Amino acid sequence: MTLTRVFPEPEAEGDAADLPRSVDGLDPASRDWLLQRYTPAPDAYLRVNMIASLNGGVAGSDGTSDSLSSRLDRRILGVIRELADVVLVGAGSLRAEGYVVPARAALAVVTSSGNLAGHRLEQSTHSEAARRDSAPRQSVYILCPRSAVARAEDAASGSRATVVPLDDENGVLAPSGILAALRTLGLPRIVCEGGPVLAGQFFAADLVDEFCLSTSPQVVLGGRGLLESNMTGSTGFRMRQLLLDDRGATYARWERSRPTRS
Repeated sequence: MTLTRVFPEPEAEGDAADLPRSVDGLDPASRDWLLQRYTPAPDAYLRVNMIASLNGGVAGSDGTSDSLSSRLDRRILGVIRELADVVLVGAGSLRAEGYVVPARAALAVVTSSGNLAGHRLEQSTHSEAARRDSAPRQSVYILCPRSAVARAEDAASGSRATVVPLDDENGVLAPSGILAALRTLGLPRIVCEGGPVLAGQFFAADLVDEFCLSTSPQVVLGGRGLLESNMTGSTGFRMRQLLLDDRGATYARWERSRPTRS
């Protein structure tokens, strides 16, 4: 499947201007092309990476993001994860999407209640056997309020997960506290994959450095929206990159138009 960079123009790309404009996104040789397209600054960062329908829904006809996604979208997802230290998700997404531990990044799960029913907190089984056997086992962390530690530990029994208790306010974890905890664990490069509530909290707190958004060329009615928050606010972003595949899906990379708040 052909993947074409449509923004920015080559002359505006600086060091990346010598890369080809189009590649076969499913060819193993395109991995380096994608790595260069998605490599962030070396500093600590929070990158939100999500997929949506044309009308902003986060689930397709099957009730999950799988029916919005494609092989190429999952290829890009893998590259973005490879560049991160940790993949961060909410417990609802863990249950709905059937997460397994990424091959090259830790997994961190945020839960206010400690309820992880239906989780799959084991190593990914999608890698080739030889690679899986030789690759180090990635860490799993469950971030929860101190009042939910016992329930989280019970839910994670039999897995390799480490429960990380955090201070909370009426059972709600502060977005800044979540990021601080991950950085204390030595995981400063963070990719949040949702769901809508967790990602919305980070946007509302003005903590997102970069937003990677895949858009599937379909309209899906009746589902949840991309971001949810009971707070109001606005954060300015500018387009860093836009890729287009030959089925009409787009892969946008937006970066903050001003420094993040400390």
